[in-house]
Amino acid sequence: MKRTATNLFLFTACITFHVSGFGQQLIPVDSTIIDTPVSASIDRLNHIYIADKKGNLNQYSNTSLIQTFSPQQTGSITLVEAWNPLKIFVFYADFQEYAFLDRFLSASQRFKAPELSRFSGMMTMSTDNNLWIVDYINFGLRKYNISFGDYTINTPFDLILDPDKYEITFIREYQNLVFISDKNSGILVFDNLGNYLKKIQVKGVSHFSFTGDDLYYIAEGALISTNIYSGKKSALPLPKEALFAFLYEDNKLALVSENMLTGYLIKEK
Repeated sequence: MKRTATNLFLFTACITFHVSGFGQQLIPVDSTIIDTPVSASIDRLNHIYIADKKGNLNQYSNTSLIQTFSPQQTGSITLVEAWNPLKIFVFYADFQEYAFLDRFLSASQRFKAPELSRFSGMMTMSTDNNLWIVDYINFGLRKYNISFGDYTINTPFDLILDPDKYEITFIREYQNLVFISDKNSGILVFDNLGNYLKKIQVKGVSHFSFTGDDLYYIAEGALISTNIYSGKKSALPLPKEALFAFLYEDNKLALVSENMLTGYLIKEK
């Protein structure tokens, strides 16, 4: 059952948040209360997935809860990648396990990760249905072929990251590029062969997502969009603090905070 927010939201829903100097305004549409989120994703059908601290993965359409994945063996979900809604990837760093969920959020099996690396700090699915792994022990980006049971790519981080000062927070493949956020230095960009290309200089990024050719993330109270090819940037000030943000349908924004999922319309002034 959908749990709507308190009357406070009903009051604020009448307020238009003006984005001064940016030619856009955010209009709150709806909101629902959620448990503390630890990871989140969006699929190509614009469903939003939020993993809570209890180990549940909840699927939403706008702010309406559709279904929930509640595994028998609970644990914090480190990363969820739901772009392909027919094969949703879930990684548990604490257990060193990963799973694939179908469109009904059912998992046939959880797979052990230790055979892939002595410790995989971050892991995601590649577009060819294999695995990208941030290996903390070997200190590098590695690609693992599930069918062959072996690594096909190994890119050391030695000349890219400070081995004594880094904090990897997220990884995702998009448009044949691999993006990795290091909270202390920026977002690293690699090609699909694992070759290092560049670093987007921004600190403190915990999560990022994409729309079209733009990568976007939350920084200093705004949603920053960066074109992944030209580097052109734009900023959209946010009305409140958020942990995750998702743009979809050209004019919609979903913000995930500590206890609420809020949907907005983005309108030109």
